[in-house]
Amino acid sequence: MGQHLNRAKRFFGTDTRGLLEGGRYALLHTRSMEFDDLRPYVPGDDVRDIDWRATARSGTVLIKRFVSEKHHKILLVADAGRNMTALAAGGETKRDVAEAILGAFGLITLGRSDEIGMVYGDARGCVSIRAGRGETHIESMLDHFYRHTATSPAPSSIEDQLRYVATHYRRRMLVVVVSDEPDVTLGLDEVTARLAARHDVLWAFVSDMPAVSGDSDGYDVATGAVVPSRTRLGRRVEVAYRRAEQRRRARLEAFLTTHAIPFTAIGRRDEIRPRLTAMAEVFARAG
Repeated sequence: MGQHLNRAKRFFGTDTRGLLEGGRYALLHTRSMEFDDLRPYVPGDDVRDIDWRATARSGTVLIKRFVSEKHHKILLVADAGRNMTALAAGGETKRDVAEAILGAFGLITLGRSDEIGMVYGDARGCVSIRAGRGETHIESMLDHFYRHTATSPAPSSIEDQLRYVATHYRRRMLVVVVSDEPDVTLGLDEVTARLAARHDVLWAFVSDMPAVSGDSDGYDVATGAVVPSRTRLGRRVEVAYRRAEQRRRARLEAFLTTHAIPFTAIGRRDEIRPRLTAMAEVFARAG
């Protein structure tokens, strides 16, 4: 594997069995007669595939899985703007966390018949990479994303990337959005409603480092403005800031819940495996 996929594998691993399967999200069903293995039943599976003997032995309903049983057409939609140069909640750059999240979804597609493409960009516009398969293709996508975020990107605007997808991708796909925590605006609400009506959507946020977390001044990567330390701001301002952040996150969560979009927030790379696995479980049960 290349350097980007290897970094993703370090935090996500290679065991992707059962992820993104089941329910209405199995977008394309094909099956050979070659038996592969067993996996737990999830709502939406064909009951004719239940292995009753194995179920009786284990006490858990198990499904026979066949080679090339189910596969998806997946589109990664990534914020590659200036916000990705900021620090995530765990102290890593958002770019590094986002790269590993995108790579994790790439790893999920390996060994299956999934096709995966990408749209990334910033306020200047979008880059669209056609869907393909295999390590070389995925590594190339990750490299394009990473290089863009590392070479003076423009301000972030995930709304622009989503609007591009809503306009140019008409065929039903599994759309995985990776961004920071955007403010909920009328424009974002409108384009998200359009996407959710046509596609199946997952959203992984790279959570923000608190702006008043340290004792030294910082700066806003979007504007370059100085952000005073909590020592300079004082306790009352810090408390007011934290309450405002809680309200902002509550609005974001309510927004996604309203659109029935499974989501997760990830603040550092060692959270990727458990957070994406939990989101995939919600994903599989929907339908």
